[in-house]
Amino acid sequence: MPSSLGPTSRAFFRAANGLGSRGAETLWTASSFLMGRMSPFPKRSWTSSGHERVLLVAPHPDDEVVGCAGTLIRHTGLGDTVTVAIVTDGSKSRALGIDGPTMAALRERESSAAAERMGVQRRWMGLPEGEWSDQEGRAAIRRALAEATPTVVYAPSNIDFHPEHRRVAALVAETLVELGQTPDMRLYAAQVPLTPLLTNVIHDVSDLEAAIRSVFNCYASQQKTLSCAFRSRRYAASFYGASKQAEAFCTIPASLYARLHRRPSAEYRPMGIRAWTDPLALFAGVRERIYWRWTAGGRRF
Repeated sequence: MPSSLGPTSRAFFRAANGLGSRGAETLWTASSFLMGRMSPFPKRSWTSSGHERVLLVAPHPDDEVVGCAGTLIRHTGLGDTVTVAIVTDGSKSRALGIDGPTMAALRERESSAAAERMGVQRRWMGLPEGEWSDQEGRAAIRRALAEATPTVVYAPSNIDFHPEHRRVAALVAETLVELGQTPDMRLYAAQVPLTPLLTNVIHDVSDLEAAIRSVFNCYASQQKTLSCAFRSRRYAASFYGASKQAEAFCTIPASLYARLHRRPSAEYRPMGIRAWTDPLALFAGVRERIYWRWTAGGRRF
């Protein structure tokens, strides 16, 4: 618990901790509902023409489902062409206590099964997690962008705690400029929420809850770390007035995405396995989120 929190906030978090994870999630969901009724930030609903060429760039296998499983399912259902490019092999995960090569092979199979259930095309780049050069990453991302010629790109961003997520985001930004592509950029959250400061598009995926869970189940090796993704969807639904689950995005022009990723990253906190710490992920990095929203390039989202 940060020492910078005041006594009232510290007492609040201690009480939430005492409730346990399920009780804390209930408390945060109720808080999200109340805060959502007071939110000054208007949001628009997600839509698609059914004629889009969609590319999602995932730094690791499972990032694509954490941020966008319901949305990718909806894209394919509407007739959009969807490609998921997975940059690294996920071999650094130590879940289940297995070694790197075995983990990489397992996560490749898991990502293939997830792609099949979502109805999307998968491009496995397979760079060794944590051991690839910028040149290799840039070449992989360039290949994905050149092959897909996307009208819409779902991408990670600097609003993230994971250095590899931020690194991939920076290379996406560079490569878009290099190729002269100007797709609609939609930033998705992995384990660090965008928060209402950056969210400007909401997708109610409540009717896809069973399908989303089915996709998540493909990643059997990552179930512990995936648990927070469902909580995040439920908080978003409560805040933005959806029924059960919502996926949140920040849509910006490609030129602004490139400009923002020339900035050094701030420090963020991910949502963890224990629900009682979830609000701390909203507080860390607030100043940078405000900069992105109000002052980046003199533009308001």
